[in-house]
Amino acid sequence: MRKWIGGILLLWMTTLLYGCAGTTVRQETETQETMDFAAETFVSENRLADSLDRAIIQNVDVENQKITFYNLKLGKSYILSYDSATGIKDRHDEELVAAQLQVGDVAYVTFLKDTKQAKSIRLDQSVSRTDVVRQFEINRTAYWMNIGDVRYAIAENAAVLTSEKLLSLMDINEADTIAVYADDAHTIYSIVITNEHGYVRLSGEDAFIGGFVEFGQSVIRQVSQDMLVVLPSGTYDMFISHQNNAGNKQVEVLPGQETVVDVSDLVKEEEKREGGIIFTITPTGAILKIDGEETDYSSVVTLSYGIHQIIAVCDGYKTITQYIKVGQEMANINIEMEKSNTEKDDSAGEGSVSGNSAVTQASDGYQVYIDAPTGAELYVEGKYIGIIPTSFDKKAGNYVISVRKSGYTTRSYSLEIDDSNKDVHYSFSELVLSQ
Repeated sequence: MRKWIGGILLLWMTTLLYGCAGTTVRQETETQETMDFAAETFVSENRLADSLDRAIIQNVDVENQKITFYNLKLGKSYILSYDSATGIKDRHDEELVAAQLQVGDVAYVTFLKDTKQAKSIRLDQSVSRTDVVRQFEINRTAYWMNIGDVRYAIAENAAVLTSEKLLSLMDINEADTIAVYADDAHTIYSIVITNEHGYVRLSGEDAFIGGFVEFGQSVIRQVSQDMLVVLPSGTYDMFISHQNNAGNKQVEVLPGQETVVDVSDLVKEEEKREGGIIFTITPTGAILKIDGEETDYSSVVTLSYGIHQIIAVCDGYKTITQYIKVGQEMANINIEMEKSNTEKDDSAGEGSVSGNSAVTQASDGYQVYIDAPTGAELYVEGKYIGIIPTSFDKKAGNYVISVRKSGYTTRSYSLEIDDSNKDVHYSFSELVLSQ
């Protein structure tokens, strides 16, 4: 009878270790940083394990045989040791080694709380990975993300990770490539930045201020003094132009790093080159602005070679904002405007910090204050604003802001500003010294 009871207990313990249902008691467990987190606790006479947690793989240190886990309930991290006796299985119950675990994986882990020793790790069968190449939209207030035509809920305390650090939703911007780990009900538990953005700073740009710079025919910014451009990491063919000055350079953007590009050697003293543009805009009577100036397009419009911003505005139609590159003696441009359904559509593109931003109308007289880190430089959509603490005009919409200080690692954040009639304040963590 004793042997029969012992066999039943051993079978029950083995089942519980690998994730089947059982009666549990919640207990606090000390983490590596002496923080408490919630874990399921069960009793085991042979000390196989005494704690069970559903957590995210944050980091795997193969050399020291340690794994950092992120607790989903409280949003805190802790470290467990592992060894050859630690059972690791994938979503299909196939054996794995620790090096095969990926940052962002959601797993059930059993461990001994006093020795912080992992006994088993099994990936959650209901969670899978989706790789996204910058085709996503995040609402950081309502906690949802659109990926293509599918809307996902973002779990409370969901982890935002790179291969080296734990971040927040504000650290993600449109220049990043991400992967998400979500369950069958479209709930996201972790977001991994797989290709982090970097930065480009221009030097010797005085002759190009007011012109435009283009990176890989996908990112265009108006050149301003001391500008800082946020870009996906990679190699770009950069084209910069203003009046008779123009030229190309190849630029390599590294993740999280700043690349300085000297454009002073592209300044030319030769005769200004111009091209003629014939604009046809439907409906007739639309207003055309080129580089911010209202332009008569009833006849040929003469523009200097290079990039120019055009905006077409007409009551009852959606505003069109786009860029054109002038590089030949004569060209035709046809613009067909789409009828709008709301007043908001009519104002699209007005009041933008830059041509690529999604900023709408201003809240008159109100400011967005950035209070920390003090002494750092603030950039909004690449444009230099000032030394923190500082502020900029409040306009409802989405902004990418960058915080920079010489000798420190630059950080960027995505802000969603509402149209409420009040000032808003933001404080960000101190920058980390560059390595």
